[in-house]
This record gives sequence, C-alpha cells and structure tokens, in this order.
Amino acid sequence: MTRALFILLFALATYAPVSVHGSPLVELEHYQAKHLVSAGKILSLDVTLSKIKYICYGKLVDAHLYQEQGKWRYDLQIKAQRGQIIDLSLDASTGQPNPNKSLPTGCSAFED
Repeated sequence: MTRALFILLFALATYAPVSVHGSPLVELEHYQAKHLVSAGKILSLDVTLSKIKYICYGKLVDAHLYQEQGKWRYDLQIKAQRGQIIDLSLDASTGQPNPNKSLPTGCSAFED
C-alpha cells in the first residue's frame, strides 16, 4: 500500500502545470472563482465569453482559471466555426488577450 501511495503522489507531483517562467500555476476551484468575481478581482466566465466572441468566435469546450505571478488568467479551448480547436489565454480581470502575443490562427471576428 505504501508503494502505491508513493507512486500516486509522485505522479501527481510531476503532473502539476508549470508556466513558461518555471513557476507552478495555481488552478482555482469554482467556489474560489466565484469569490474573486464577487470581490471584483476578475470577470465572470460568462462576461469574458461575451467579450471574446468579437475576437474569437466559437463554442466553449473547456475553461480553467489560473493564477500566475499574482495575475489571474483564463485558459480557454474554443471550437471555431470550421471545427478547429483554438487555445486562448485571457487576462481574467479584463477579458482581453495578452497584447504582446498574436491571436491564435482560427480566431476571427464575430459576424451576425
């Protein structure tokens, strides 16, 4: 039993997401995200999605909220109109993509 527990803990420890800068990312739980929205520190996921439909239109497949170096970030996977999956990172406090990075290929403006 001890050996199995060790293997499980080792696997979990090596799986932890790491940022580009080498520091671990902290993913928040739903209740923690709700608290941050209530405190006005981040935008809700619904508000963020309504903002990005003009940047990268598609259907949300997956979403995660991370804290990295004191900043909050949504990492989203969006299924675009042509079926491709787009990975998009947004500042959770503004709903905007990183201005220093170009938008992923497949992002297009919303068309009515």
